[in-house]
Amino acid sequence: MEKRYILFDLDGTLTDSSEGIINALVYSLKKLGVDPKADRFNEAVGPPLRHTYMDTYGMSAEECDRAIKLFREYYDERGMYENRPYEGIIDMLHTLYAHDKKLMIATAKPERLALKIADRFEMSAYLCFIAGTTHDYASVQAPDGGRSSKEDVIRYILESNDIKDPEKAVMIGDRAYDISSAKKFGLQTVGVLYGYGSGEELLSAGADYLAKDPKDVERYIIES
Repeated sequence: MEKRYILFDLDGTLTDSSEGIINALVYSLKKLGVDPKADRFNEAVGPPLRHTYMDTYGMSAEECDRAIKLFREYYDERGMYENRPYEGIIDMLHTLYAHDKKLMIATAKPERLALKIADRFEMSAYLCFIAGTTHDYASVQAPDGGRSSKEDVIRYILESNDIKDPEKAVMIGDRAYDISSAKKFGLQTVGVLYGYGSGEELLSAGADYLAKDPKDVERYIIES
């Protein structure tokens, strides 16, 4: 069945945001007197911040909230602009748009930042919908029914765009969270190998296809 709705992760899939994320992470950890553990930076790029601070750095929920506040202090001012689209991304979006695909962003990044980044790198013209989290602290469950996880974001996109047949949609991402979250809704998934996750991670999460570069993503979507 033709894939009409294409959901893209942002960090590690459309843009290489590692510099800004790592700089913001280091800033927050140094402010708290915590060793940044440079050898584990790769683990910190991609997953939700709460997982990074609690799983990688062993923080409590309260410590995590303080760390994320500091992270945002740096990232909102400077870090989100220490970023760039991967080579070939704009051409890929242009081609898919020309093939009448409905292109969307599904990110665990706060939506307000995703909108700014999409505008800054001139991706917005190709996108019909941009969705992110509504809670910077990414709690396990948003207390007011807002969006606090990738799963929440995907659900919101499907409901807001009246996508009732999951076979018409595909999720493109670079980490296990992207793949496993999309699988809960029956979406086909493509894992990208140029991002921050490995092929092993993506396949273990259930990726249906691995793309080596944006051109490979484009080809797969058009031909599927």
